Amino acid sequence: MDWTIWSVIELGCWIAHFPDRWPTGRDAEDCLDAHLACNLRHLVWELGRGYLAYHSDLPGATCLGLRPEPAGLTAQQRAVEAMFRSRCQLRAALRHGHDRDCVVYGRLCMNRHYGPGSPHRSEFATRHPEFLEQRKDGWVDPSRLSFAAEEYRRERVAILVEAARIGCDGLCLDFCRQPPMVRYHPAAVSAWRESAKVDARLLRRRADREAFLAWARFRAGYVTAFLRELKAALDPFRQRYGKPVPVQARIPNDGFEANLIAGLEVEAWCAEGLVDQLALSELRWLEGYDAFDDGPYLELGRRHGLPVYASSNCLPTQYGGWGGECNPAGVNPWVLARRALDSLEAGAQGVCLYQTDLGVQWPGLDQVLTHFADPDALRAYVDDATIRERYPVTDAQREYGIDNHSKPPDARERLDGI
Repeated sequence: MDWTIWSVIELGCWIAHFPDRWPTGRDAEDCLDAHLACNLRHLVWELGRGYLAYHSDLPGATCLGLRPEPAGLTAQQRAVEAMFRSRCQLRAALRHGHDRDCVVYGRLCMNRHYGPGSPHRSEFATRHPEFLEQRKDGWVDPSRLSFAAEEYRRERVAILVEAARIGCDGLCLDFCRQPPMVRYHPAAVSAWRESAKVDARLLRRRADREAFLAWARFRAGYVTAFLRELKAALDPFRQRYGKPVPVQARIPNDGFEANLIAGLEVEAWCAEGLVDQLALSELRWLEGYDAFDDGPYLELGRRHGLPVYASSNCLPTQYGGWGGECNPAGVNPWVLARRALDSLEAGAQGVCLYQTDLGVQWPGLDQVLTHFADPDALRAYVDDATIRERYPVTDAQREYGIDNHSKPPDARERLDGI
């Protein structure tokens, strides 16, 4: 069985997790070399969110380092801006990675735009308030744009096709940043009312279950339309250059119904051949959906001949005051290794390991990660009693490896508001 560890990397976090870290001028190379030292050769490199983390030629693109520098940045943040300004870090990573026989995908956060005034907001989002999603109660959601807007879908497709042209071996579409992908934009609500003769905003998830799920499927169709448009745009490039450019969808593993509510028709994507790989993340975001289980996704992958990569994460959850920092009390290398071994034994084709930019340089994690790519070495590590004794499991890190963006129960999205 093929067993692959996908390392999800954000170069800014390679520095930002460590308050005393500063750019060196060889940051992409340093980061990749640290991964290679841990036997990690399948790399998922950041393309961006609303802004882009590479030097784009797309008209109107907002690129780190090339935009007007936001006010209020710390000295370290200004140094990171200068790092991205000095050269295209994506191209540097591709050159260095390909010279060393690495596989390098490009990863785009599919609907993460932040609010007005954020240094992470793009000009595209600022220029198009008409594309902003709306909540069920009519309040605007400035952090998401609507896939019902064809122009927004085109903007996302253009970024991904450009990444393929630059040289990415594949594309990771990160739907874990941030569900739900769709809400109650007036264009979707009007189209549904015309079709179903029902106002979606009056549906209650529990009382009107079947009608609500029909509405969820309808609005998820806009994300599926985006995937069809992406495939149509990529296929000529694939044929001309003989490159497969697989599309990997990173999704929560909280079940197909929760995925649908998030705007993700995962089963339909696989049946239609719109995605080539599934990467899972245990993202705790929606109330009432707590059955995090890779099993149904592994079965779906077998049915359609798609590899499925299990959920894991080097960065502990960020709630509790930690923000982008790493909470040291939440880290346990043995727990992370056991999680990977459980996935291996369940039949996963590998692990999607988020924020390895932290893991490859965190004491203890850097050592355990060297075993992940070798199933026998991974099993020996987990079974080693001296390792287990060195890393006793506490309540603070018992669930280490779930998505760092997970929320406590009282802060998750409410069903009747989504």
